[in-house]
Amino acid sequence: MKNILIPYDFSETAINALNYTKKLFAEQNINIFLLDVYIGERSYLLSEEYNEKWFSQMDDEIEDELKYLVDILNRENKGFSYHAIADSNSLTNAIKETIKEEKIDLVICGTKGAKSLAQTFIGTNTVKIIRAIDYTPILVVPTEYKYKNIDRIILSTNYKRPFNKTELHPLIRLSNMKRCNVEIVNLSIEEALTNKQRTHKVNLRELLQDLQTHYKKLSWEESESYTLQKYVEESNGQLLVLINHHYNFFNKLLNEDVIKKVTFSSKIPLLILPEMS
Repeated sequence: MKNILIPYDFSETAINALNYTKKLFAEQNINIFLLDVYIGERSYLLSEEYNEKWFSQMDDEIEDELKYLVDILNRENKGFSYHAIADSNSLTNAIKETIKEEKIDLVICGTKGAKSLAQTFIGTNTVKIIRAIDYTPILVVPTEYKYKNIDRIILSTNYKRPFNKTELHPLIRLSNMKRCNVEIVNLSIEEALTNKQRTHKVNLRELLQDLQTHYKKLSWEESESYTLQKYVEESNGQLLVLINHHYNFFNKLLNEDVIKKVTFSSKIPLLILPEMS
C-alpha cells in the first residue's frame, strides 16, 4: 500500500482520519493524497462568463487552502509525501477518477460513527463511497477513535464463499506491518459448518498460514450485527475487517430497508475489502 487517498474537507472527521493514517503508517514511505471536493450550482440568472469566473475563483481558493496544508505537512519530513487535489465534481466520481489516475491502493474515510443506522450509518457520504467503490479497499475511521497500537485484527466471516489472496492482501500487509495477531471469527447462525464452508475455511487457513491466526466461533445472539458488535466491544481488537460480498451481513446493512431495522456501529476502525472473484 503505497498510495493512500483521504477525502478531506478540513472537518474534525477528516482531520482525525489524517492523524490516524499518519500513525498507522508510521515509518512507512507512502503517498497521501488529500482530496477536497466541492459542488457548485450554476446560476441561470447570471451570464455564462460570470459563472465561469465564479467557479474559477472558488477552485483557486479551495486549491490554495489545500496546498497550504500540504506544504506544512510535507515539512514534517516523516517519510510521507502529501499531494493536494481539489475537484468540482460529485464525491464518488472524484474518488473514482483519483483512484484510477493515482493508482490508489487504499481509501481512508473519517466518519462520525452514527448510533442509528436509520439516520447516518457510518456517515451518508461514506455509505455512498462504499456502494460506488467496490474494487478498492476502504478504511473507515470513527471521529471519536484515537489511534491505538494494533495487536489484534478481527476478520469476520461465515465461510459461505471461497477466498483469494488478492482480496486478502491489505489484511496480510497490515498484519505483517504491525506484527499482530489476526482473529478469524465465524459469524453464522448454524451450529456446524457445511462441507462447502469447511472447504472455504481450509482455503483461508492456507492463505493466512504465514500470519499469527486464531479461529473462533461466535455464540449467536439476536442478530448478526448485534453478535459482532458485542464481540468487537468485548475483545479489545483495534481493527475490524469485513469482505464486502453478497453472503456477508455487511452487504445487507447497505440496503436501506435493513438499515431501518438494524443497529450496528463499530467503535473501532473498519476495513472493508472488495470481493475479488
